[in-house]
Amino acid sequence: MLAFQVIPRLREGNNFEVVDRAIDVVKAAGVPFQVGAMGTTMQGELEELLTVVKAAQNACLDAGAVEVITNIKIHTTTAQAHDTFCTYDRGVTPANAMFVPKSE
Repeated sequence: MLAFQVIPRLREGNNFEVVDRAIDVVKAAGVPFQVGAMGTTMQGELEELLTVVKAAQNACLDAGAVEVITNIKIHTTTAQAHDTFCTYDRGVTPANAMFVPKSE
């Protein structure tokens, strides 16, 4: 999993509208994702997710940001991690699934 937050700086305009352009990139990427108040979390292969982050940064710049600060968190598990606290599946049920499913 990878979570990221973009913080665009504009000379004029609305930061939220620029952040929305970054979220549009995530939606178009076709990976499972969750948008939260403090960032967006995605699931997938690291290289693919980093490509999405780079495209999201570029979308902010294209939307008028003069600079973008991007915070990234990466969570990696192995097959041996099935019983650890940080395993994603722990406590997740169909009723409280967190991610928008991957688009086909």
